Amino acid sequence: MGPFGSTLRHSEFVKEGIAVLGIDNAVQNRFAWSERRFITPEKYKELQQYTVKPGDVIITIMGTTGRSAVVPQDIPPAITTKHLATITLDRSKALPEYISNAIHRDPSVLNQIALQNRGAIMAGLNLGIIKKLKVRLPPLEQQILYDKIVNQVRQEQEKLEESANTANALFNSLHQRAFRGEL
Repeated sequence: MGPFGSTLRHSEFVKEGIAVLGIDNAVQNRFAWSERRFITPEKYKELQQYTVKPGDVIITIMGTTGRSAVVPQDIPPAITTKHLATITLDRSKALPEYISNAIHRDPSVLNQIALQNRGAIMAGLNLGIIKKLKVRLPPLEQQILYDKIVNQVRQEQEKLEESANTANALFNSLHQRAFRGEL
């Protein structure tokens, strides 16, 4: 988990330096790098224990809990905020993409998370809960195959989204031209 709120304040963010990852970096269970936050190298020295590395799995533990993403290979040096937990895996046993998907797609894991949050005023996770999650772990070869198929499907989804965006833009253009009398 990242540093407590009093250890890292918004006023300490700078335009460049060491990256700070938050819940907005795990969007739709994919890593998103839209809003970028940084701290100075001096502040990083205080917070080094919260370092996140490429291939780590980040999990949202506050707000919309249970979203996860794999930190990409091209990420600069980074730490996490208090709203994320980080899992560093032994990749000879478990692949990050497989574990990330299991956290937000495996009904068994989702049920375990739901049971932990039953009766809570505000849903939340912590490292203790995350460490106790039981994830079915197939042999590494099956995880590799799973990752390959997931990546192929994601590429197709991206193509379809791009086609849908183009169709919507053309449709909107048609309406605008029609209502200006330009058809």
